[in-house]
Amino acid sequence: MAYAALNSFAMTLDQYLQNPDPYSNIHVEKRLIESLLQKIEFLLVLLKDSSDKSSEKLTYLEKRIRDAAYEAEDIIDLQLINHSPSTRCSSFWIKAINCLLPLFSVLKKDVPELESYEKEMKLRECVLKLENEDMRNIVEEFDSITEEVKTFRDEMGSDVLEEVDSAMEHVPKIDKFGLYDLQSRSSLRACGSKRAPNPYNLVVGFSDDLMKIKNHLTEDSSKLEVISIVGMGGIGKTTLVTSVYNDQYIIYHFDMRAWVTVSQSYHTRNILLGILGSVTRLTDNIDDETDDQLGDRLYKTLIGMRYLIVIDDIWSIHAWEYMKRIFPDDNSGSRIILTTRLAEIAAYASSSGSIHQMSLLNIDNSWSLLCFKIFGEQPCPWKLREIGEKIALKCKGLPLSLVVIGGLLSKTNMTRGAWHEIARNVTSIVTSSDQCLEILKLSYNYLPQHLKACFLYMGVFPEDYGILASQLTKLWISEGFIKQDPCGSLEVVAERCLEELVKRGMVLVSKHDSEGKIKLCMVHDLLRDICVTEANKEKFLHVTEWYVNIFPESSYSQRRISIHRNNMSNYLFRSTPSIAFNRSLIFIGQHNISSNVFLKFKLLRVLDAIKVHFYKFPSEILELSNLRYVALSLRYKGDIPASISTLWKLETLIICQEFDMLRFKDIPVEIWKMQHLRHVELTNACFLDPVGAQFDINEKLVSLSCLHTLVGIMNLRFTDNMLKRIQNVEKLVVSYVPSVCLGEGWAECHFENMINLHHLKTLKFQVYPSVFIISSCPALTLKLAFPRTLKILTLSGCAMPWHDLTIVGSLPHLEVLKLRDHACLGPEWEPNEGEFCRLKHLVLEGTNLKHWKADHESFPHLQRLILRMCYELVEIPSGMGESPTLSVIELFDCKDSALTSAQQILEMQQSLGNDDFRVVVNSKWKDNSSIRFLGPKFYQYRTRG
Repeated sequence: MAYAALNSFAMTLDQYLQNPDPYSNIHVEKRLIESLLQKIEFLLVLLKDSSDKSSEKLTYLEKRIRDAAYEAEDIIDLQLINHSPSTRCSSFWIKAINCLLPLFSVLKKDVPELESYEKEMKLRECVLKLENEDMRNIVEEFDSITEEVKTFRDEMGSDVLEEVDSAMEHVPKIDKFGLYDLQSRSSLRACGSKRAPNPYNLVVGFSDDLMKIKNHLTEDSSKLEVISIVGMGGIGKTTLVTSVYNDQYIIYHFDMRAWVTVSQSYHTRNILLGILGSVTRLTDNIDDETDDQLGDRLYKTLIGMRYLIVIDDIWSIHAWEYMKRIFPDDNSGSRIILTTRLAEIAAYASSSGSIHQMSLLNIDNSWSLLCFKIFGEQPCPWKLREIGEKIALKCKGLPLSLVVIGGLLSKTNMTRGAWHEIARNVTSIVTSSDQCLEILKLSYNYLPQHLKACFLYMGVFPEDYGILASQLTKLWISEGFIKQDPCGSLEVVAERCLEELVKRGMVLVSKHDSEGKIKLCMVHDLLRDICVTEANKEKFLHVTEWYVNIFPESSYSQRRISIHRNNMSNYLFRSTPSIAFNRSLIFIGQHNISSNVFLKFKLLRVLDAIKVHFYKFPSEILELSNLRYVALSLRYKGDIPASISTLWKLETLIICQEFDMLRFKDIPVEIWKMQHLRHVELTNACFLDPVGAQFDINEKLVSLSCLHTLVGIMNLRFTDNMLKRIQNVEKLVVSYVPSVCLGEGWAECHFENMINLHHLKTLKFQVYPSVFIISSCPALTLKLAFPRTLKILTLSGCAMPWHDLTIVGSLPHLEVLKLRDHACLGPEWEPNEGEFCRLKHLVLEGTNLKHWKADHESFPHLQRLILRMCYELVEIPSGMGESPTLSVIELFDCKDSALTSAQQILEMQQSLGNDDFRVVVNSKWKDNSSIRFLGPKFYQYRTRG
């Protein structure tokens, strides 16, 4: 965690450098800070370049760097919160630098040693190669035996071949290169070195995957195809490919086969020799040839042949770049299979899109695999079936986990009591296996330095917890894990980090949003166990998952504390010197705790207490000036105090206020002083214009230039003064109650000025109650204008005529449009030509629309159409059936005639060859006899009622 600790420290220094504490008289030593930042940048580069090294020297050095960074950051932050406003002191900046100076003096000696260490490793490899020369005679003898067996097979009849194959199974495989060689070295027509394994044993739950890959390997295409098999560690990639490789038809179909395992530390010469040894006989002078000569020899050997090469467990694009040059593409129908955990490599190698994404097993396949590992082809005794299915469910579809648990259960007493004991400890049993732990940790060890802290942070959340991606990325930013990138905002960089973890199989996606971005994610239990274990070892995070009588003393030395499912009380936290240095306190689940506890965490940076319900705003947190992230729930007295501005470092403010939707409170104007605010999410809060307020700082600084998200704001007026203070906002959620906020109509809100929010991408605009607009205020016409940058727009209760929707249709970047609760009024809608040119997702909900006139050209890129409570809509336009992009239509409580039109569109799409097209029907009513099952691709669900 040295990289994360240094990056956090650098961001802290940069924050003081760019925006000093406005409530402090402490002089910022700019020269000293800049010097320190330069040294930190050097260390960051060193650690980043060493991300794939695991030497003891480097591990020791990383711990030194981590502890020094923690100490220096603690000195600065602690001195700042303890300073006297009348004191002018900067000596602690020098103290902080002195914490790192001994470390830099050590680096002058250690960095050259690290370089010599790498040279030493290369020397060791050369020595090992020389030692392997002693194996030459054995290898040659093995090749001689193989040649004799081949001759014998040619002379004998087919009736004795099976006996020969049986005998060959006992001949030891010798490979001086440490690579898998599953082919007899001397045969042109490929022949496995042993019988093909029992297919059922290898591909339980993956029969469909097996058939798809076999079909791809043997299809008519004569062009060289690269098929990438990608998935997380332990998901069964190698097992699946082994079954394909040893399939009798595949053996017959290809002239040559070869299998090499690359792994993380690969050597191109060994790869070349391994493949050559599989497709031809190695000569005595092979070691005299250069790598280029070996590559040329292999190329000439493969040319003209239909070959199958399996490159297993590849981790580097560079490795593939080197290898792909030695495989000829001479239209012979050859194939290459790659297995990898990294989606980036799969996409790069399979440019034609031949990527097979491995998925976790469903419960039925999980149970089948578990049964087979325990009982073979015999059925499971009925008395064990219920508990056995629970065990299979706890393995969460990971074949590695199922195989390990199945092996253990096969050696355990076949009693319910014994199986219940295993069911309670599935995760710990699997991770206690050294082999499994090595497989799972490999992905973590290979993570780039900037992703390791992000991954370990996933341990904050409990097992099977749906993690909101937007919350996770905000926490990462506040923790200091995300490094500023000139190519994008911190939020964009954080989203990329999450996507990278998903591509590496470390994080699973539970749900995407309407824009296609990750909305909910989670971590497999086994990987989460690694998160918690490694985080505790690195002093990164302590997790308390069950009720405890006393909070562990050891946890106070951790930088972060996450509390799950505990009804924590004040006495659980002791006031110790080390607890003051804890930076994050996160509550998951319902808790009952006094806000006085927070005072014990003097340097707290993240406080997520959204599950802790407070009667009023806890004033104690106002003393924690180091806070960057605050999430609270207030029950009754929801007033935010004016002194909130003393939290000058705050970046994220989330306050959930529980009261009537039509009651709202003013946000104190002092919030405009908080220069670092990036995300403000409130409930029915009024954002007041600071004009006229008496601030004790420069009027030019009374703005939120970093503001990215503004949610839960009531009756916002888009005056020129307001816009220039939130000009960089990208997400805005605003609501209006006209009976309360409007005295002279909508004009005073200046909606036409919204067009000047040039960075706005997501807008949710709601007027409620919508019934009030329709029945009481028909004369109040909205004059809306939207910025051209909008990508997602939700309108509710606006009561706009359908023809006014032209202002929306003309937005050039709009991809998602949701019209809810009488957003538009009128019985007929006919979009104009050329509108909605990039719209992909359309929702119509709660509308009195009857006739909708449109065709596929009206929405040329529409992918998803959702209709909810459109009780009067007669039909979906039949012209939508010709859309080449439409993939899903969802109907919730619509007329039978609308359902019939959906069926017709389904049939039309199927006639066009779109077999993946879906229609989903959902009804909340218990009596839904009018809902009919409409064909094989028409799915019906009942979620409520």
